[in-house]
Amino acid sequence: MSESELPRFDYVCERCGGQSVTRDAWAEWDREQQSWAVSEIFDFAFCHQCHRQTQLALRKLD
Repeated sequence: MSESELPRFDYVCERCGGQSVTRDAWAEWDREQQSWAVSEIFDFAFCHQCHRQTQLALRKLD
């Protein structure tokens, strides 16, 4: 299966279906790459559309 054939997904707010969602995470400075790299992603999710903590729902894109 080529990369273009792989199914695509999006995370949305479980409450309102909004796509403007974020998760808490840690980023570490990578000396070699000279950029920030995400090192840990936490469970806390927030919807910026309905302005509250939420659970994320995974939806398949057509």
